[in-house]
Amino acid sequence: MDANPDILNDLAATINTPLQIASIFRGAGDTWPYPNDELLGRDRTLLVSWHLGDIATYATWANGDNDEFVRNQAIRLRNYSGPVILRPWAEMNGDWVDFQPTATDTAPKPAGGTYDEFIAAWRHVVGVVREERALNVKWAFNPTTDTYSETTHVADIYPGDNYVDYLALDGYNWGDGQGLEWCTFSDIYREQYNRLTAVAPSKPLLVAEIGCSDPESDSLSEEGISAPAGATKVRWWLDSLSSIRNDFPAIEAIVLFDAEKERDWRHNSSVAALQGLRKAIMQVRQS
Repeated sequence: MDANPDILNDLAATINTPLQIASIFRGAGDTWPYPNDELLGRDRTLLVSWHLGDIATYATWANGDNDEFVRNQAIRLRNYSGPVILRPWAEMNGDWVDFQPTATDTAPKPAGGTYDEFIAAWRHVVGVVREERALNVKWAFNPTTDTYSETTHVADIYPGDNYVDYLALDGYNWGDGQGLEWCTFSDIYREQYNRLTAVAPSKPLLVAEIGCSDPESDSLSEEGISAPAGATKVRWWLDSLSSIRNDFPAIEAIVLFDAEKERDWRHNSSVAALQGLRKAIMQVRQS
């Protein structure tokens, strides 16, 4: 999509609904917004997964060692002027990332630190961007939906309402197989949604990444993956959007992870999947 911004326009036409958010991923070596970012962001909000974990530990972010990097990026974003939502250290609660904040009695991850160091790093980076008057920038606190014992509890690392504009969650239905199970939207999102909205009840929530496995796809990524009897990606989209509308009032927007990666997450992973997504969106718009 970064190389061809027209893909978003094509997708909007395909699913017959305007797309108000363009999601991109940027890391330490990127000097962005790039020209294509500006095309992606035209009449849309840029939602940026900002990979600060590639650069330094939380302690060095907090003590100002990386302020020049942050200021330079803030100036570029200020000059861009379009709306931007940054989700730095996205999925920071996961035990698989090198920047997971950990308790003081636990060995720190290579790019991580303690809960307090994470909060200090977040607040410092936000403060530097605000000092540069990048008023078009908002901040999304974005863990994953995972809540098993090895993950970090969001209540321990929430930076505070003054430093967060949006809550955000990433969560996927991986399908049956490889030790995983087919899950409904509520199975995936409910517990972490409840935790986040308890910590920050006044904040809107974005589903920043979402996707569903599709055993009907011909993709090699779906080999050995199945769904329970009667379950399909079509049904999953219909049930998910209905559940969001009726049971998750804080959710303001959902952003598709529209790629063939660990699974065939694409909106058109099969003809039936595309039809299901179209129907689900139509039902939401008519409700």
